Amino acid sequence: MPRLRPGLRFTPAKEAGKDHYIVEDTARHMYYRIGPEEYLLLAHLNHSSSIEDLLQQCAAASTHEILSPEQAMTVLKWAASRQLLQTDSPEMFNALLGQDSRMKTMQALNKMNLVSFKIPLGNPDPLLKKISPWLQPLTGPVFGLLWLIAGVLALSALFSHWQAFHARSAGFFAPANLFLIWLIWLGLKLLHELFHALVCYRYGGRIHEAGILFILFMPFTYVDATSSWNFPSNLQRLHVAAAGIFSELAVAWIALLVWAAHPDTTTGLIAHRTVIVAGISSLLFNGNPLMRFDGYYILSDLVGIPNLYQLGLQSTKEFWARLLLNITNPSSMAGMPKGKRLFIRVYGVMVYIWRFLVLASLGYMASKLFGGLGILISLAALLVWIVMPLHGFVTRWPSYKAMNPHVARDLLLRSLVLACVAGVLLITVGWKRSIRAPAVVEYEHQYRVKTKADGFVAKILVRDGEKVTKGQPLLILDNPERRTALSTLKLEMGRTRLQARIAYNSGHLPAMQVLKHKEQAQQTRLRQEEEEVASLRITAPAGGTVIAPHIEQLTGTYLKKGREILWIVNPAQKHLVASIAQNDIDRMRALVNHTITIDMRDSDLGLFTGRVERISPTASTELIHPGLAAKYGGPIDVLEKMMARGKNSMRQQLQMQFFNPRFSMEISLPGDVVHKLHPGQIAYVLARGPRVTLRQKINDIFSAWIKKKDRAAAAKGR
Repeated sequence: MPRLRPGLRFTPAKEAGKDHYIVEDTARHMYYRIGPEEYLLLAHLNHSSSIEDLLQQCAAASTHEILSPEQAMTVLKWAASRQLLQTDSPEMFNALLGQDSRMKTMQALNKMNLVSFKIPLGNPDPLLKKISPWLQPLTGPVFGLLWLIAGVLALSALFSHWQAFHARSAGFFAPANLFLIWLIWLGLKLLHELFHALVCYRYGGRIHEAGILFILFMPFTYVDATSSWNFPSNLQRLHVAAAGIFSELAVAWIALLVWAAHPDTTTGLIAHRTVIVAGISSLLFNGNPLMRFDGYYILSDLVGIPNLYQLGLQSTKEFWARLLLNITNPSSMAGMPKGKRLFIRVYGVMVYIWRFLVLASLGYMASKLFGGLGILISLAALLVWIVMPLHGFVTRWPSYKAMNPHVARDLLLRSLVLACVAGVLLITVGWKRSIRAPAVVEYEHQYRVKTKADGFVAKILVRDGEKVTKGQPLLILDNPERRTALSTLKLEMGRTRLQARIAYNSGHLPAMQVLKHKEQAQQTRLRQEEEEVASLRITAPAGGTVIAPHIEQLTGTYLKKGREILWIVNPAQKHLVASIAQNDIDRMRALVNHTITIDMRDSDLGLFTGRVERISPTASTELIHPGLAAKYGGPIDVLEKMMARGKNSMRQQLQMQFFNPRFSMEISLPGDVVHKLHPGQIAYVLARGPRVTLRQKINDIFSAWIKKKDRAAAAKGR
């Protein structure tokens, strides 16, 4: 039998009326929490010669239910894995830990996991002992009061400027922002763990280990604050667990106030990103009880279940063992109240669901961020997370057969039944898909007025906001070269006619014919020149209101042909132009000439209905309005390309396009709403899509992935 290693200290404690023990490894500065049954087993270990002898001694010393032989072996394996035992027989440790070729293979596989990996940074205790006295005020009641005041002010500012804050969030994950987000995240994580350490030192604890956990190359710093388990007060332990979240929220409060004061500056942009990063970090990760971060330890302390995570996972494994293998093991929750057992089982299922969602999300993000390399990283992680449990299942197969001689038959039959049930659910379970398409307010009839010839602006005959009628003069351009060329051409035509008349009178008919052809060519050129000169007088193509905020600044300037100078619109006639994804177009086409719901609650205009007038026959990557682009606060990420301005031109301009072709849909608006809208405002059209089953959804995701890869391969081939 193995023995307890010297240097272990066992301290009794009580929490929520339940006894437990804190195991302190004084040599390695590690702390563990165990129950009375586990303590009794370890306390008699040094005086036992076998498992049977050990259990007999425990039974003689206890008036409560003792551990079974399988549970006793589980406790010994746990103690051996934490290096709490010693023995002169390596075979004993191999039996307890399984440290043979099988375990080495598993360790090698685990190193392949590039989605998440840990880098230890050593012992921070010497540094923390020096700085903690100086920073202790940050962990006291004064800081708590200031935190509360700042939180009230910051949340008030957020509610007051919610529309602006929400609009600023578009494009948060744009490539240009990723490095800034990474730096903010790293700074928050360092501050987070610093506050854990400061509060731990405030109550007499110590931190002897720190490091960085990378999840998809995003840093999650960590410190080993298990010494807080030895604190006598439950509130002290909760303070240590919650300190990191409070520190990040403190940064979020300050950043919110900075953003509210300087919303349109670079400082305001950084503050805005900091608020979002701190919120995601605090709520989705650190405050999430389904991950072994702060939220988990807070929940574990509140419900009084020290090993909640392990118990939840074990209860789920026991359930699948009963369901698939027809094996009933001694429950790891024996002796617990019924309410706690139910809570642990539900928690274990939620942990496994969360693990699946995290795996899928990380795989998707890895493929997006790193392309083919990201897919390889995800596959390596999937291999580790699947092969290791599968290998353990195969290894334990002989013990399963010993507990159930018909385990193979039961596994096969029950798996077939579950597969049939899953197939039925895939085909029958479905839901009505909601369609939410972005749209932008535009003038229904709008005319862009451009120059049709080069020239200097001689006269401006209209002003911004002036109403004009069709054909009304707007600008007069002057081009002396064009007028001179017209006069010269008229003189040349007169000379050609005279020469043709002289040739006719002289009887030189061939020469006359040549001159006649020349005159016809000159007439064609004359008409072109007259049209060019006439186009120097720019008129209104339709009636409406002029939109040209800075038109007076054009006086005397030289305008090239095709230059846009103003717009003519009818302010009373506005409509919506929506951008429809390709997989939604079939449902949307069925709504032509029908009403559709429009959501403008972000603009305080609520919900109302409009009428679908028409949908473009083909999809296009052309951006229908800059306001839809995430770069300008819109809801859609776009692709930016540098395009040449003309053929053989060295000058380039930036053009934005949709990543995938989209359809345009025009929607007429009710009269009582039109006057409240402004061009460029963003809205959303809402519709109920067709019924989608689980099988169709999975098939759509797989098909979209295949098509994307085919397009990428085709583009690479070109």
